[in-house]
Amino acid sequence: MYNMMMAAFMAAVLVCGAAQAAEQTRILYLTKSAGFEHSVVKREGEAPAHSERTMEQIAEKMGAALTISKDAGLVNAENLKNYDVVVFYTTGNLTEGGTDGAPVMGETGLAELLAWIKAGGGFVGFHSANDTFHSTGDTVSPYVEMIGGEFQTHGGQFKGTLRVVSPGHPAIASLEDGWRLRDEWYISRNLNTEQMHVLALLDPGRERKRQEVYNIPSYPIIWCRAYGEGRVLYNALGHREDVWDSEKFQQIVIENLLWAKGVGGLNAAPNYAQVVPTEIETAEE
Repeated sequence: MYNMMMAAFMAAVLVCGAAQAAEQTRILYLTKSAGFEHSVVKREGEAPAHSERTMEQIAEKMGAALTISKDAGLVNAENLKNYDVVVFYTTGNLTEGGTDGAPVMGETGLAELLAWIKAGGGFVGFHSANDTFHSTGDTVSPYVEMIGGEFQTHGGQFKGTLRVVSPGHPAIASLEDGWRLRDEWYISRNLNTEQMHVLALLDPGRERKRQEVYNIPSYPIIWCRAYGEGRVLYNALGHREDVWDSEKFQQIVIENLLWAKGVGGLNAAPNYAQVVPTEIETAEE
């Protein structure tokens, strides 16, 4: 009985600790599109976009303070002091007006963002965040080096399977191995294999026979890394509105944000060579 009471007490302490950390989390969600503007971040008039509304709900669940903006000028050294985690759902060169016409990032904004992360800030990028600040020629851009890779291509949307390769990691604590969902699945290039800690792979399964672009081994789709004293996580999911509507995805977003904030162990040792297959798996769904 005593052991059961102690276990219940410790569980309550852990829950309270996580709640306290969440209440203290200050989040900036940037949705500027200098390139293609995804429907989940496209606003109709003054109304928030679909993912922005969902992030509001997520922040409410967390008890977190949330700022949502398309103004990339908010990414500067002075303003970043107001946040614990910066979240990008962006495209293109954010120093340019581009598609949505929202205010641009200052010339030193990117360098100031990278310095802020290195000093202990948290960064989370969803879906097209790696279709941002692309590399030029063979030179990998500082942003791509930080986030861990950049968008190369995608095929038609399909129901893919997520394979968890870092079980128990606090950034994806609720993610079930084998979770299947329909989304637009990015294939990335310039992967920072020497720094990334892969959390989950996309297994295209039968889609390998339907779309040649996916006739490849399972590949990283969610990963994280240490960046100086800060934490960086990239989650390629989130193209579709129904993905954002998913309670499973929303819980994973919460875990992504809390990990980036510093809740839970870092657990970011590079593991690409150990967990990413070099050949197509023979067992298919």
